[in-house]
Amino acid sequence: MELNSFYNLYENNWITNLILILSVTAIAVLLSCILPFIDKKICKHFGLNLHGGLNEKKNASKYAIIRKTILYIVFTIYLFILFYLVLFARSENETYLIRNSGIRLFIMTWQGFDMPAMEFFEFYLNLMLFIPMGYLLPYIFRFFRAHALRRPLIASFLISVLIENLQLMTKRGTYDTSDIIANTSGALIGSYLFLQIAYILTNPHWRKDHKNYKVWKKLAKKGILYPFVRGFRMSRVNIIAKNEEDVWDFYTKLLGLQPKRFIVPTDSNDSYFLFTTGRTQIAIHCLNKDVTIPSQSITITFENLDLLKNHLQKNNIPVSDYTLDIYSNQKTMTIIGPDNVTINFLEI
Repeated sequence: MELNSFYNLYENNWITNLILILSVTAIAVLLSCILPFIDKKICKHFGLNLHGGLNEKKNASKYAIIRKTILYIVFTIYLFILFYLVLFARSENETYLIRNSGIRLFIMTWQGFDMPAMEFFEFYLNLMLFIPMGYLLPYIFRFFRAHALRRPLIASFLISVLIENLQLMTKRGTYDTSDIIANTSGALIGSYLFLQIAYILTNPHWRKDHKNYKVWKKLAKKGILYPFVRGFRMSRVNIIAKNEEDVWDFYTKLLGLQPKRFIVPTDSNDSYFLFTTGRTQIAIHCLNKDVTIPSQSITITFENLDLLKNHLQKNNIPVSDYTLDIYSNQKTMTIIGPDNVTINFLEI
């Protein structure tokens, strides 16, 4: 974006430029450094567990909804300010330009390097405007938090391209490839700040986990399947049941799981079900005779256990109280299926 098309004051008014630089810097610092600490203090006061698991107070789930709503409002305000600055604060320019020469932050002369003030100002402002984007996306949204560097970076790049194209269509500002580079770089800095500040607050055991990961990686390199580990996916759970009718009534009629296959061999009384749930399959071998079945369990992950629990209870399915999963430190609940199969629902 061309800053002299924001307001005519900016081109020759260094005081206004300084105020704008300090303002966007302050916003980036406040969001990156102060927001997570304030958020942590408030959550601790209301008993919210930021890093998952069980909340400390009964009404904490209500405050969790309020917290999420406030964060959504903060992000919406940020988007409004962003689009206002780069689009709505500008007037239409009939002499609209397209620049694709890249970043022109430094110019080499016979005396050395020269740094044009306006070029630096443009680059810095574009950089700082997108630091909150790279920071807030993983902070607020689970989808971006799962890949806190790659996904916010891609989203910020696409938003920057969208802004430049909107400027092209509305003839506001200047279409400049250096803006896209600066915006994307700012988002990358924001994502890095999230990992260094906010992620540490919400994942207090990250140092220990990272240390264990490095130890595993050093040992695993000697393993036979190490080159293929990243391509593996857990796709099927196998259990045994006594009666196929009980299996059909519970998993299909009651829970609504999709039966992918039903196989009845001609040479035995056994039967086989294959159910699908998301990306995972549940294979059930029905013996169709009265035998002793050992303890078995299935673990299914879900994003909102409160919603799922209320739905199960409305349909008169007994659900256990929440407990803490010792492996992930997330909350879990249990229902009992045919042959005392324990079905654990784990919040992710």
